[in-house]
Amino acid sequence: MQINATPSIRGGSIALVAALLTSLLTVAGCSSAGTTAASLSTNSTTTNITSAKTSVPVSITDAPGSQIVATSLTLNSIVLTDSNGLTASILSAPIPFEATHLDAVQEPLFTPAVPEDTYTSVALTYSNAEVTYIDPSTKKLVQTSGTLANTSQTITFSSPITINNTTTSLLIDYLVANSVSISGSTVTVTPTFNVAAVAIPAQPTNGTNGLQCGIVGEVTALGTNSFTLTNASGTALVIDVNASTVYQGLSGFSALALDEMVEVDTVTQSSGILLAARVATQAKPSGAPTPAEMLVGPVTATTGSPVTSFTQVVRQNVGGASSSATTTNTITIDSSTTFLLPPRFGNVTGGAQPLTSTFSASTLFAGQVVSVATSGVTNNAATALSVALSPQTVDGTIASVVVAANANAYTAYTLTLVSGSWLATLTGQTTVTVYTNGNVQSINGSAFAVGSTARFNGFLFNNNGALVLLADVQAGPPGTPIVGHP
Repeated sequence: MQINATPSIRGGSIALVAALLTSLLTVAGCSSAGTTAASLSTNSTTTNITSAKTSVPVSITDAPGSQIVATSLTLNSIVLTDSNGLTASILSAPIPFEATHLDAVQEPLFTPAVPEDTYTSVALTYSNAEVTYIDPSTKKLVQTSGTLANTSQTITFSSPITINNTTTSLLIDYLVANSVSISGSTVTVTPTFNVAAVAIPAQPTNGTNGLQCGIVGEVTALGTNSFTLTNASGTALVIDVNASTVYQGLSGFSALALDEMVEVDTVTQSSGILLAARVATQAKPSGAPTPAEMLVGPVTATTGSPVTSFTQVVRQNVGGASSSATTTNTITIDSSTTFLLPPRFGNVTGGAQPLTSTFSASTLFAGQVVSVATSGVTNNAATALSVALSPQTVDGTIASVVVAANANAYTAYTLTLVSGSWLATLTGQTTVTVYTNGNVQSINGSAFAVGSTARFNGFLFNNNGALVLLADVQAGPPGTPIVGHP
């Protein structure tokens, strides 16, 4: 089955977000829809600070290296220290997370109650480093437990950070490009994080300031006007809904069912409540069982033309057991498998598209990131009920720029891929043409010029033998914090 694009939406670092937005917001970056409501689960805090506590949503982002296909870590503790040396330990249980799917985008992680205070530093501890990469010499996929060079890091803030009930936040980037070293068959992981205070504006524009898009999870509980979304890390996010919520693939909240696999866009309020602007479900063939799992990650090899099976590195396993380790599965396509472009794809296609955006078994290729809905995985094998194109990030050096002629047109960047990057190795391509329009989220606010190193997150196609990315997000180079410096 083949589906062509029709317009509609948009998408998520470890970010520690304190009291966010003070009112319901209508956001034009994530969705053409209005805003609705959502609230994160609360994590208990151990502290010797006696001041009142305020809810502080915690989100997560990443800046990977180009050779890394997937990398994961278990976050064991986050401890804030104030100017008097008193501490607040805000993570009550370890959280495993996969980092590369967060490249240039952000997701909520959990919400602790943090004592109101002025903090001078934060200490993180971690374990279970897993790295998956493509060996540029053998062109083979390598999965390994990296050797951890350290298990903790303390970041001293360049200026003390005050946590109170105002609209401020902390953003923590896991800088994978600076953390993972590959030498021959030896992989060493020296986790490097950046933590910075970020102001939350009244109208958030991207994941660093309160707008978070494309959060994938399973519906594990239903309330009167809320549902619980459990993500691939096993964290439960309690999402409220109201009349502004837009539903895609669903007739409304009453059609939302337990075990449904959904994608949600949220805005965070000062109370710690997430406002859900959009709830979308991945379509499945008529009469097919409800997907038990959703597998998100890059295709690393294909069989057949059209493709009858492919190998996928699973960065996110929604509905499966949460783990810090990534897996590699063989996915079978049969006559009932559907292919689709997700509803949010339409957000990047305002105006005339620069190419015919087609996604099918005939166009699927190694290098694309996809979301597979399946009734289950057995011995690392599954049959796809549906396969949806998912956003991914490419990075490199800008070789040329053709600026859009008007507001409805696209700016075209020729991006030279890093030699030895996993995408260049899998596809044999050296460049990607990146198209951006007025809907793109700019994380760093800079206009890129020839010679700039940049990252773009969006939907990747092979257009007559050339790689083309329709971008949704643009950000600075890998290894560079999304915002601020310690």
